[in-house]
Amino acid sequence: MRHIPKIYNTMKQGQIVTALVLSSILSVGGAIAVPEGVTASPAKVSVAKSNKSLKQNTKNNDLPTSVASAVKRDVASKNRIPIKNLEIIDYSPRIWRNGCLDLPTSNELCTQARVPGWQVILSDGNQNWTYHTNSTGRNIRLAKQVQSKLPNSVKNAVLQTASRRLELPVEELAIVQVDKRTWDNGCLNLARSGETCAQAVVPGWRLVVNAAEQRLVYHTNTTGSVVRLNQRESNIAGVRLPQRVSNVVLEAASNYTGLAISQLRIVNAEQVMTDGCLNLPRPGETCTEVGIRAWKVSVATGRETLVFHAHPNGGEVRLDNQQYSETPNVNLPRRLAERILVRASERSGLPVSQLRIVEVDRQQWPDSCLGIPDPLALCAATIVPGWRVTVSDGQQVLIYRVGESGTAIFDERASAIANNNGFQPVPIPRSELPRPLERGIVFRQIATGGIAGRTYETVLLDDGSLIRVRIGDANDSERSVHRIPLEQVRRFQQLLRQERDVFNNLDYPATRGGADYITYTLTSPRGSVRYSDISQNSLPEDLRLVVRAWTQMNRVY
Repeated sequence: MRHIPKIYNTMKQGQIVTALVLSSILSVGGAIAVPEGVTASPAKVSVAKSNKSLKQNTKNNDLPTSVASAVKRDVASKNRIPIKNLEIIDYSPRIWRNGCLDLPTSNELCTQARVPGWQVILSDGNQNWTYHTNSTGRNIRLAKQVQSKLPNSVKNAVLQTASRRLELPVEELAIVQVDKRTWDNGCLNLARSGETCAQAVVPGWRLVVNAAEQRLVYHTNTTGSVVRLNQRESNIAGVRLPQRVSNVVLEAASNYTGLAISQLRIVNAEQVMTDGCLNLPRPGETCTEVGIRAWKVSVATGRETLVFHAHPNGGEVRLDNQQYSETPNVNLPRRLAERILVRASERSGLPVSQLRIVEVDRQQWPDSCLGIPDPLALCAATIVPGWRVTVSDGQQVLIYRVGESGTAIFDERASAIANNNGFQPVPIPRSELPRPLERGIVFRQIATGGIAGRTYETVLLDDGSLIRVRIGDANDSERSVHRIPLEQVRRFQQLLRQERDVFNNLDYPATRGGADYITYTLTSPRGSVRYSDISQNSLPEDLRLVVRAWTQMNRVY
């Protein structure tokens, strides 16, 4: 279950109550609200015909009989199919964003309220129908399927990925749902912790795979060369990390990063077959070939994700150094680190021994020029994985954009912002970086200090709610909620996308001698930035533009 931040937990409860009332209003008279003109256009997908399908997809939440009956009656009446020939092959509880159950018809005005309900998939063995419903089945809507043939390359890539994860043959897997999608970024809307995604429209697919008691949801690009598992929407059974293993892994991650265990979070755990060295041999170590069913555990630190292999009884834990951290903080290969230091030495005139890589961020660059146009080169519009590397001698900062192939380009603009006429920003220490934004949060400000020495947290939600609380207020007596017009929220989101490079986890410290100043930490989906009120006028112009827009929105406080 997804964690809902305390800062707006109270408001969510009120929204659900409102949603239930509005759902009842929308369905007065027991009428079934199905959009006009919507017909079933089933995806051409092979589906197992056995009656075991529903049993193999057992949920923690049982589908109400009223919902099952409503969708079966609707399919039967519209397609002249006997109800006994219909089978519910998949279902999952959902919270729809509006009274139209996220399926509005043309020019339809939808009530803006959260509506609890279900997504239900039916089949007669030859074709599928997907429905959105409210919690009782009195309001149902048929999702129009996309008349598009799934490329074999996508089908094979997803089935092979699922087969490896579940350790099952492809023959025992079934693709039960296919939707054509357009993703908002190069991460296919599934960014990993600390990962920066290229802001580019990526057409692709969303597929649901069923096997035994498993339900896996995958996002892909158009060809299947990029496949990502949607952990939140998947129902993965039988993978429960023992508490002892969880404890020792978190302790190992805490020792490695210097962070408190409370700042760490296990985001994935799966069992893998390893040798006696957990597939992570130390230099000169001889490993037995005996098979150990060990745990592969991913731990999010707020800036990066560390991968550990753990013995099934928790007796031994090893960090996967092959994926992470040959240089400080992140997985930049040593050969690239040395190349960048040599280039920085040539540009600065300083010996390599006086230079240090102080920050490395994983990136998805939007083209072969790494997002920096070159008038003499043709930049191929393809996503290039790489890094943003910051080099410093303690006085000046040099920033490079690096591709996995080894291409390294000096980022003159970002370096100029960082050096900003002698006003020297420094990387925010990893232990002081705020937690990433959770789903539904557009922006966050943490203000601390001043004469009173208090700390306030203000968040802007995607529904226009602007909420402020005082950190440490046990009674929550200073909580306040205001509404920002959605049009203004969208303009602010557009500004954040336009100026995303200013959220580079840098700190613009207060000038020496300053006292009783307020420190602001701003966090966008891209990253964070920190500054003080007395240094605000010295900030880069792009950052000041964001600060001014945010300040104007906060005038209610």
